[in-house]
Amino acid sequence: MADITDQHDQTSPTELDEPHSVGNGNTGVTENRGIKRARPSTAEDDDDDDDKGGRERRKIEIKFISDKSRRHITFSKRKAGIMKKAYELSVLTGTQVLLLVVSETGLVYTFTTPKLQPLVTKAEGKNLIQACLNAPEPPAGADNSVDESNAVDSPDEPTSAHLPPQPNRPAIPQGPMHPGYGMPNVGMDPQQALAYSNYVQQQRGSQYMPPSGLQQHTGHQS
Repeated sequence: MADITDQHDQTSPTELDEPHSVGNGNTGVTENRGIKRARPSTAEDDDDDDDKGGRERRKIEIKFISDKSRRHITFSKRKAGIMKKAYELSVLTGTQVLLLVVSETGLVYTFTTPKLQPLVTKAEGKNLIQACLNAPEPPAGADNSVDESNAVDSPDEPTSAHLPPQPNRPAIPQGPMHPGYGMPNVGMDPQQALAYSNYVQQQRGSQYMPPSGLQQHTGHQS
């Protein structure tokens, strides 16, 4: 089980997006690094590690990884990365974020900002998540989109007319909900999406404070 502390290092977005220059004037070192990057890309090099400064990112084919060991490693890396991105999004833009990741063994990992914590801490939210995970697999090629009549408002649409301003509050990363919380299933049918939408709208009517007993990880960024 990955520690969420690994997902909140001190790397800034600028460092993630821009390659590091050598900066010492030694062209020989630069050339050697270029030769090293030119090595053939293999299937084992399947993760673009943001923390590896000037190294060039390797593109991989997006398909299911059949090797169990490599699949586990990829899951740990990618989960850590998406948790970190969710945290950065909430801090940089002051938005409310809810991220839920379920491993193939049924471990549930969540990241929530304070206002959305009831969705994963209260019984109603947990029951809804478990119902979605226990639902049968959708048929191959099924359309998982939600009907327009049941669609939730886009986050890009202005909501200031019916929602109070959102304060910029730090996010609280959370670990697994429960080991064996439910087996993951892909997709959500329109009925489940509508139920989730109705639940979210019901929660908008009241302000929630984070539960006092909620464990907060001390390793996240301030």
